[in-house]
Amino acid sequence: MELLIFNKIEEDPCIKAVTEKDNVGVLRGVIRFCETEGVTSNAIREYTASLMANDDNILSELAKSGKMIGDDLYKLALMDVQEIYKKLFAIQIKYAPSGNSTGFYEGYIRSIRDITESANGRELLDSLITHYRRLGCGTLAKYAAFKYDGEIEGVSETDSITFDDLIGIEYQKKTLIDNTRAFLDGKAANNVLLFGDRGSGKSSSVKALLNMFRDNGLRVVEVPKHRINDIPKLTKRLSESPNKYIIFLDDLTFESHETEYRALKIAMEGQLQANPTNVLIYATSNRRHLIRETWADREGGEVHKNDQMQETLSLSERFGISLVFSLPNQKEYLNIVSEMLKKHGIEMDADIEREAVIWAMNYGGRSARCAKQFVTAYISKSKVKGED
Repeated sequence: MELLIFNKIEEDPCIKAVTEKDNVGVLRGVIRFCETEGVTSNAIREYTASLMANDDNILSELAKSGKMIGDDLYKLALMDVQEIYKKLFAIQIKYAPSGNSTGFYEGYIRSIRDITESANGRELLDSLITHYRRLGCGTLAKYAAFKYDGEIEGVSETDSITFDDLIGIEYQKKTLIDNTRAFLDGKAANNVLLFGDRGSGKSSSVKALLNMFRDNGLRVVEVPKHRINDIPKLTKRLSESPNKYIIFLDDLTFESHETEYRALKIAMEGQLQANPTNVLIYATSNRRHLIRETWADREGGEVHKNDQMQETLSLSERFGISLVFSLPNQKEYLNIVSEMLKKHGIEMDADIEREAVIWAMNYGGRSARCAKQFVTAYISKSKVKGED
Protein backbone atom coordinates (compact mmCIF):
# COMPACT_ATOMS: atom_id res chain seq x y z
CA MET A 1 0.00 0.00 0.00
CA GLU A 2 1.13 3.54 -0.76
CA LEU A 3 -1.11 5.77 1.32
CA LEU A 4 -1.14 9.58 1.25
CA ILE A 5 -3.33 10.53 4.22
CA PHE A 6 -3.41 7.42 6.43
CA ASN A 7 0.25 6.52 5.79
CA LYS A 8 1.09 6.12 9.50
CA ILE A 9 -0.92 2.92 9.77
CA GLU A 10 1.48 1.23 7.34
CA GLU A 11 4.11 1.41 10.11
CA ASP A 12 1.95 -0.46 12.61
CA PRO A 13 3.58 -3.85 13.47
CA CYS A 14 0.36 -5.84 13.06
CA ILE A 15 -0.47 -4.21 9.70
CA LYS A 16 3.10 -4.84 8.57
CA ALA A 17 2.66 -8.48 9.55
CA VAL A 18 -0.51 -8.63 7.43
CA THR A 19 1.24 -7.28 4.34
CA GLU A 20 4.22 -9.57 4.91
CA LYS A 21 1.90 -12.56 5.49
CA ASP A 22 3.42 -13.15 8.91
CA ASN A 23 0.49 -15.01 10.49
CA VAL A 24 2.12 -15.31 13.93
CA GLY A 25 2.80 -11.57 14.04
CA VAL A 26 -0.78 -10.84 13.00
CA LEU A 27 -2.24 -13.07 15.68
CA ARG A 28 -0.01 -11.59 18.38
CA GLY A 29 -1.22 -8.09 17.56
CA VAL A 30 -4.85 -9.11 17.16
CA ILE A 31 -5.05 -11.05 20.44
CA ARG A 32 -3.58 -8.19 22.50
CA PHE A 33 -5.84 -5.62 20.81
CA CYS A 34 -9.00 -7.69 21.14
CA GLU A 35 -8.44 -8.38 24.84
CA THR A 36 -7.69 -4.73 25.74
CA GLU A 37 -9.71 -2.64 23.26
CA GLY A 38 -11.85 -4.93 21.15
CA VAL A 39 -15.64 -4.60 21.10
CA THR A 40 -16.49 -6.81 18.10
CA SER A 41 -15.38 -10.22 16.82
CA ASN A 42 -14.15 -8.85 13.45
CA ALA A 43 -10.53 -8.79 14.56
CA ILE A 44 -8.59 -7.28 11.64
CA ARG A 45 -11.45 -5.01 10.54
CA GLU A 46 -11.82 -3.56 14.02
CA TYR A 47 -8.07 -3.32 14.52
CA THR A 48 -7.78 -1.31 11.30
CA ALA A 49 -10.88 0.76 12.10
CA SER A 50 -9.39 1.67 15.48
CA LEU A 51 -6.06 2.66 13.94
CA MET A 52 -7.82 4.92 11.45
CA ALA A 53 -10.18 6.40 14.04
CA ASN A 54 -7.21 7.39 16.19
CA ASP A 55 -4.84 8.44 13.42
CA ASP A 56 -3.57 12.00 13.73
CA ASN A 57 -3.51 13.24 10.13
CA ILE A 58 -4.59 16.32 8.18
CA LEU A 59 -8.09 14.91 7.63
CA SER A 60 -8.71 14.14 11.31
CA GLU A 61 -7.14 17.47 12.31
CA LEU A 62 -9.54 19.47 10.12
CA ALA A 63 -12.60 17.39 10.99
CA LYS A 64 -12.18 17.45 14.78
CA SER A 65 -11.62 21.22 14.65
CA GLY A 66 -14.90 21.68 12.79
CA LYS A 67 -13.18 22.99 9.66
CA MET A 68 -14.16 22.32 6.07
CA ILE A 69 -12.82 19.34 4.15
CA GLY A 70 -12.26 20.26 0.51
CA ASP A 71 -13.21 18.07 -2.44
CA ASP A 72 -9.60 17.30 -3.34
CA LEU A 73 -8.70 16.21 0.19
CA TYR A 74 -11.85 14.08 0.36
CA LYS A 75 -10.99 12.38 -2.97
CA LEU A 76 -7.41 11.64 -1.92
CA ALA A 77 -8.59 10.32 1.45
CA LEU A 78 -11.16 8.16 -0.35
CA MET A 79 -8.40 6.65 -2.50
CA ASP A 80 -6.54 5.69 0.68
CA VAL A 81 -9.63 4.31 2.37
CA GLN A 82 -10.71 2.23 -0.63
CA GLU A 83 -7.23 0.71 -0.77
CA ILE A 84 -7.35 -0.05 2.96
CA TYR A 85 -10.84 -1.50 2.64
CA LYS A 86 -9.77 -3.80 -0.20
CA LYS A 87 -6.50 -4.95 1.39
CA LEU A 88 -7.41 -5.11 5.10
CA PHE A 89 -11.18 -5.09 5.63
CA ALA A 90 -11.47 -8.09 3.31
CA ILE A 91 -9.39 -10.24 5.67
CA GLN A 92 -11.55 -12.47 7.84
CA ILE A 93 -10.12 -13.25 11.27
CA LYS A 94 -12.79 -13.94 13.85
CA TYR A 95 -11.76 -13.53 17.47
CA ALA A 96 -14.30 -12.90 20.22
CA PRO A 97 -12.89 -10.83 23.12
CA SER A 98 -13.24 -12.28 26.61
CA GLY A 99 -15.79 -9.60 27.48
CA ASN A 100 -13.85 -7.56 30.02
CA SER A 101 -14.66 -3.86 30.17
CA THR A 102 -12.45 -1.60 28.06
CA GLY A 103 -13.29 1.41 30.22
CA PHE A 104 -13.99 3.44 27.08
CA TYR A 105 -16.78 5.98 26.76
CA GLU A 106 -19.95 4.32 25.44
CA GLY A 107 -20.19 6.73 22.50
CA TYR A 108 -16.67 5.81 21.42
CA ILE A 109 -17.54 2.11 21.48
CA ARG A 110 -20.65 2.73 19.35
CA SER A 111 -18.62 4.75 16.87
CA ILE A 112 -15.93 2.05 16.52
CA ARG A 113 -18.66 -0.51 15.86
CA ASP A 114 -20.16 1.71 13.14
CA ILE A 115 -16.77 2.20 11.47
CA THR A 116 -16.00 -1.53 11.64
CA GLU A 117 -19.34 -2.43 10.03
CA SER A 118 -18.90 -0.08 7.03
CA ALA A 119 -20.14 -1.73 3.84
CA ASN A 120 -17.67 -0.07 1.43
CA GLY A 121 -14.83 2.42 1.25
CA ARG A 122 -16.98 5.55 0.92
CA GLU A 123 -19.13 4.54 3.90
CA LEU A 124 -15.94 3.86 5.87
CA LEU A 125 -14.56 7.33 5.09
CA ASP A 126 -17.83 9.07 5.96
CA SER A 127 -18.02 7.14 9.25
CA LEU A 128 -14.46 8.19 10.08
CA ILE A 129 -15.19 11.87 9.38
CA THR A 130 -18.30 11.66 11.57
CA HIS A 131 -16.17 10.08 14.32
CA TYR A 132 -13.59 12.88 14.14
CA ARG A 133 -16.24 15.60 14.19
CA ARG A 134 -18.10 14.11 17.16
CA LEU A 135 -15.28 12.72 19.30
CA GLY A 136 -11.94 13.78 17.90
CA CYS A 137 -9.25 11.11 17.94
CA GLY A 138 -6.80 9.48 20.33
CA THR A 139 -7.13 9.47 24.11
CA LEU A 140 -9.54 12.43 24.15
CA ALA A 141 -12.00 10.45 22.00
CA LYS A 142 -11.89 7.28 24.08
CA TYR A 143 -12.84 8.56 27.53
CA ALA A 144 -15.21 11.00 29.21
CA ALA A 145 -13.01 11.77 32.22
CA PHE A 146 -9.29 12.44 32.43
CA LYS A 147 -6.44 13.15 34.81
CA TYR A 148 -3.63 15.46 33.81
CA ASP A 149 -0.20 15.27 35.45
CA GLY A 150 2.06 16.27 32.60
CA GLU A 151 0.18 13.97 30.22
CA ILE A 152 -3.53 13.44 29.61
CA GLU A 153 -4.61 10.05 30.93
CA GLY A 154 -8.09 8.59 30.48
CA VAL A 155 -10.07 7.55 33.56
CA SER A 156 -11.76 4.23 32.82
CA GLU A 157 -14.01 4.04 35.90
CA THR A 158 -15.77 7.16 37.17
CA ASP A 159 -18.06 7.80 40.13
CA SER A 160 -21.66 6.99 39.15
CA ILE A 161 -23.17 9.67 41.40
CA THR A 162 -26.10 11.68 40.02
CA PHE A 163 -27.85 14.85 41.15
CA ASP A 164 -30.68 12.70 42.49
CA ASP A 165 -28.17 11.42 45.06
CA LEU A 166 -27.36 14.95 46.24
CA ILE A 167 -30.01 16.21 48.64
CA GLY A 168 -30.49 19.64 50.17
CA ILE A 169 -28.46 21.72 47.70
CA GLU A 170 -31.16 22.51 45.15
CA TYR A 171 -30.02 26.07 44.37
CA GLN A 172 -26.41 24.99 43.86
CA LYS A 173 -27.47 22.10 41.61
CA LYS A 174 -29.69 24.31 39.45
CA THR A 175 -27.02 26.98 39.06
CA LEU A 176 -24.40 24.43 38.04
CA ILE A 177 -26.73 22.67 35.62
CA ASP A 178 -27.89 25.93 34.00
CA ASN A 179 -24.34 27.24 33.58
CA THR A 180 -23.07 23.94 32.17
CA ARG A 181 -26.01 23.56 29.81
CA ALA A 182 -25.39 27.08 28.47
CA PHE A 183 -21.72 26.12 27.97
CA LEU A 184 -22.67 23.01 26.00
CA ASP A 185 -25.15 25.01 23.90
CA GLY A 186 -22.42 27.41 22.86
CA LYS A 187 -23.78 30.28 24.96
CA ALA A 188 -21.87 32.48 27.40
CA ALA A 189 -20.93 30.57 30.57
CA ASN A 190 -18.83 31.23 33.64
CA ASN A 191 -15.97 29.61 35.46
CA VAL A 192 -17.29 28.34 38.81
CA LEU A 193 -15.92 28.26 42.34
CA LEU A 194 -17.65 25.81 44.68
CA PHE A 195 -16.60 26.56 48.25
CA GLY A 196 -17.68 25.69 51.76
CA ASP A 197 -17.66 22.96 54.35
CA ARG A 198 -16.01 19.61 53.71
CA GLY A 199 -18.31 16.76 52.79
CA SER A 200 -21.09 19.08 51.62
CA GLY A 201 -21.24 17.90 47.99
CA LYS A 202 -18.84 20.18 46.09
CA SER A 203 -16.76 17.56 44.28
CA SER A 204 -19.75 15.24 43.96
CA SER A 205 -21.65 17.97 42.11
CA VAL A 206 -18.93 18.21 39.45
CA LYS A 207 -18.94 14.41 39.05
CA ALA A 208 -22.75 14.48 38.73
CA LEU A 209 -22.44 17.06 35.93
CA LEU A 210 -20.25 14.64 33.96
CA ASN A 211 -22.78 11.83 34.37
CA MET A 212 -25.62 14.13 33.35
CA PHE A 213 -24.01 15.65 30.26
CA ARG A 214 -21.39 13.20 28.95
CA ASP A 215 -23.60 12.27 25.99
CA ASN A 216 -23.93 15.98 25.20
CA GLY A 217 -20.17 16.27 24.75
CA LEU A 218 -19.09 17.24 28.28
CA ARG A 219 -15.69 16.04 29.46
CA VAL A 220 -13.89 16.63 32.77
CA VAL A 221 -10.11 16.89 33.16
CA GLU A 222 -8.83 16.85 36.75
CA VAL A 223 -5.63 18.86 37.21
CA PRO A 224 -3.58 18.86 40.46
CA LYS A 225 -2.45 22.16 41.94
CA HIS A 226 1.21 21.59 41.07
CA ARG A 227 0.26 21.44 37.37
CA ILE A 228 -1.65 24.74 37.23
CA ASN A 229 1.23 26.29 35.27
CA ASP A 230 0.42 23.82 32.47
CA ILE A 231 -3.18 25.01 32.05
CA PRO A 232 -2.48 27.30 29.03
CA LYS A 233 -0.71 24.41 27.26
CA LEU A 234 -3.50 22.02 28.22
CA THR A 235 -6.30 24.33 27.07
CA LYS A 236 -4.56 24.76 23.71
CA ARG A 237 -4.69 21.01 23.17
CA LEU A 238 -8.29 20.78 24.37
CA SER A 239 -9.30 23.62 22.05
CA GLU A 240 -8.55 21.33 19.09
CA SER A 241 -11.18 18.82 20.22
CA PRO A 242 -14.89 18.93 19.29
CA ASN A 243 -15.98 18.32 22.90
CA LYS A 244 -16.47 20.76 25.79
CA TYR A 245 -14.11 20.50 28.75
CA ILE A 246 -14.28 21.40 32.42
CA ILE A 247 -10.82 21.69 33.95
CA PHE A 248 -11.48 20.48 37.49
CA LEU A 249 -9.31 21.82 40.32
CA ASP A 250 -10.31 19.98 43.48
CA ASP A 251 -9.70 21.14 47.07
CA LEU A 252 -7.87 24.25 45.99
CA THR A 253 -6.15 26.67 48.40
CA PHE A 254 -2.88 28.57 48.22
CA GLU A 255 -0.44 29.80 50.82
CA SER A 256 0.57 33.42 50.29
CA HIS A 257 4.10 32.36 49.27
CA GLU A 258 2.89 29.94 46.58
CA THR A 259 3.01 31.30 43.04
CA GLU A 260 0.66 28.92 41.21
CA TYR A 261 -2.30 31.17 41.93
CA ARG A 262 -0.80 33.85 39.67
CA ALA A 263 -0.60 31.32 36.84
CA LEU A 264 -4.25 30.43 37.43
CA LYS A 265 -5.25 34.11 37.32
CA ILE A 266 -3.49 34.52 33.99
CA ALA A 267 -5.00 31.31 32.62
CA MET A 268 -8.52 32.49 33.50
CA GLU A 269 -8.14 36.13 32.49
CA GLY A 270 -5.00 37.92 31.56
CA GLN A 271 -3.56 36.20 28.49
CA LEU A 272 -3.23 38.14 25.27
CA GLN A 273 -4.69 35.13 23.46
CA ALA A 274 -8.42 34.62 24.01
CA ASN A 275 -9.44 31.62 26.07
CA PRO A 276 -10.95 28.77 24.02
CA THR A 277 -14.74 28.64 23.97
CA ASN A 278 -14.79 24.91 24.77
CA VAL A 279 -12.95 25.08 28.12
CA LEU A 280 -14.12 26.26 31.55
CA ILE A 281 -12.54 25.96 34.99
CA TYR A 282 -14.54 24.59 37.95
CA ALA A 283 -12.70 24.64 41.28
CA THR A 284 -13.65 23.42 44.75
CA SER A 285 -12.28 24.76 47.99
CA ASN A 286 -13.05 24.86 51.68
CA ARG A 287 -12.28 28.59 51.58
CA ARG A 288 -14.04 31.49 49.85
CA HIS A 289 -10.72 33.32 49.49
CA LEU A 290 -8.39 30.85 47.84
CA ILE A 291 -5.20 32.56 49.00
CA ARG A 292 -4.61 32.06 52.71
CA GLU A 293 -4.04 35.35 54.52
CA THR A 294 -2.33 35.79 57.90
CA TRP A 295 -2.28 38.73 60.31
CA ALA A 296 1.33 39.33 59.29
CA ASP A 297 0.13 39.91 55.72
CA ARG A 298 -1.90 42.89 56.95
CA GLU A 299 1.07 44.68 58.49
CA GLY A 300 2.93 47.48 56.77
CA GLY A 301 0.48 50.35 56.62
CA GLU A 302 -2.75 51.09 54.79
CA VAL A 303 -1.27 50.96 51.28
CA HIS A 304 0.36 47.57 51.83
CA LYS A 305 -2.75 46.21 53.53
CA ASN A 306 -4.99 47.32 50.65
CA ASP A 307 -2.62 45.85 48.04
CA GLN A 308 -2.51 42.53 49.91
CA MET A 309 -6.29 42.37 50.24
CA GLN A 310 -6.74 43.12 46.52
CA GLU A 311 -4.25 40.37 45.65
CA THR A 312 -6.05 37.93 47.94
CA LEU A 313 -9.45 38.68 46.43
CA SER A 314 -8.41 38.95 42.79
CA LEU A 315 -8.26 35.20 42.13
CA SER A 316 -11.68 34.41 43.61
CA GLU A 317 -13.17 37.25 41.58
CA ARG A 318 -11.98 35.61 38.36
CA PHE A 319 -14.76 33.03 38.87
CA GLY A 320 -17.99 34.38 37.43
CA ILE A 321 -20.04 32.14 39.73
CA SER A 322 -19.28 31.37 43.38
CA LEU A 323 -21.47 28.80 45.11
CA VAL A 324 -21.42 28.22 48.85
CA PHE A 325 -21.95 24.72 50.24
CA SER A 326 -22.81 24.60 53.96
CA LEU A 327 -23.14 21.77 56.43
CA PRO A 328 -26.76 20.82 57.14
CA ASN A 329 -28.37 21.29 60.53
CA GLN A 330 -29.61 18.17 62.33
CA LYS A 331 -33.05 18.22 60.69
CA GLU A 332 -31.53 18.60 57.23
CA TYR A 333 -28.95 15.91 57.97
CA LEU A 334 -31.66 13.43 59.02
CA ASN A 335 -33.65 14.30 55.90
CA ILE A 336 -30.62 13.44 53.76
CA VAL A 337 -30.27 10.11 55.58
CA SER A 338 -33.99 9.44 55.12
CA GLU A 339 -33.90 10.15 51.37
CA MET A 340 -30.84 7.96 50.91
CA LEU A 341 -32.45 5.09 52.80
CA LYS A 342 -35.59 5.35 50.67
CA LYS A 343 -33.51 4.53 47.60
CA HIS A 344 -32.84 1.17 49.30
CA GLY A 345 -36.46 0.64 50.29
CA ILE A 346 -35.92 1.52 53.95
CA GLU A 347 -38.15 3.94 55.85
CA MET A 348 -36.63 6.10 58.58
CA ASP A 349 -37.82 5.45 62.14
CA ALA A 350 -36.84 6.70 65.60
CA ASP A 351 -34.22 3.99 66.10
CA ILE A 352 -32.50 4.79 62.80
CA GLU A 353 -32.63 8.52 63.59
CA ARG A 354 -30.88 7.88 66.90
CA GLU A 355 -28.22 5.76 65.21
CA ALA A 356 -27.68 8.43 62.53
CA VAL A 357 -27.20 11.16 65.14
CA ILE A 358 -24.72 9.04 67.12
CA TRP A 359 -22.88 8.25 63.90
CA ALA A 360 -22.52 11.97 63.10
CA MET A 361 -21.21 12.65 66.59
CA ASN A 362 -18.58 9.93 66.26
CA TYR A 363 -17.57 10.36 62.62
CA GLY A 364 -16.83 13.97 61.83
CA GLY A 365 -20.11 15.84 62.29
CA ARG A 366 -23.18 16.33 60.15
CA SER A 367 -22.56 16.40 56.39
CA ALA A 368 -23.85 14.78 53.22
CA ARG A 369 -20.72 12.64 53.15
CA CYS A 370 -21.32 11.52 56.74
CA ALA A 371 -24.94 10.68 55.88
CA LYS A 372 -23.80 8.56 52.94
CA GLN A 373 -21.27 6.73 55.11
CA PHE A 374 -23.91 6.04 57.74
CA VAL A 375 -26.36 4.68 55.16
CA THR A 376 -23.66 2.45 53.68
CA ALA A 377 -22.79 1.07 57.13
CA TYR A 378 -26.46 0.65 58.11
CA ILE A 379 -27.33 -1.27 54.94
CA SER A 380 -24.25 -3.45 55.30
CA LYS A 381 -25.18 -4.22 58.91
CA SER A 382 -28.79 -4.99 57.90
CA LYS A 383 -27.58 -7.44 55.25
CA VAL A 384 -25.38 -9.23 57.78
CA LYS A 385 -28.30 -9.53 60.19
CA GLY A 386 -30.49 -10.81 57.37
CA GLU A 387 -27.96 -13.52 56.56
CA ASP A 388 -27.85 -14.56 60.19
